[in-house]
Amino acid sequence: MRRENIPLNDLQARNQIFNNIYQASLDYKAASFQGKRCGRNYLLKLQEQVVDFGNEYNEEVAQKVAQASDLDCDMFNDDRHSSFTINSFKQDQKMAAEMNVHEHPTVVVYNLDGMDCGVSFTGCDSYELLKQLCTGQLNEEIVLKHKSSTRKHNYTSLHIL
Repeated sequence: MRRENIPLNDLQARNQIFNNIYQASLDYKAASFQGKRCGRNYLLKLQEQVVDFGNEYNEEVAQKVAQASDLDCDMFNDDRHSSFTINSFKQDQKMAAEMNVHEHPTVVVYNLDGMDCGVSFTGCDSYELLKQLCTGQLNEEIVLKHKSSTRKHNYTSLHIL
């Protein structure tokens, strides 16, 4: 809202933004039911419409993106409003909450070599940091973080799950 200079106390605008984001999330989920590649294509084409071309998310954009993504549009339209899609989305939200994901981007990695735990790394927006995390270069930092919550660490957004 700040980026678009929309007043933060504009309840109608807030509700419209929330509804658009929620429906876009359900639509992405519905597209994903036709396969991971279909879901990814839908999301990329949706981002292009909203971010690159500045279109507001609405029914017309949803249908245009579904067609451009080569989805079975009848199935997509059935799925995007189904209780199964809504429940599946709620399960995703529940899982994110259980993993303490509160902001984006957050990377969650399990089954680290030699460690029986998972870690989440908030603000992981660099391939190099992700590579360090996955190749064990941050293992010492993870162990220190796990042993002492009072000690100052280089990666304060690293969390043991």
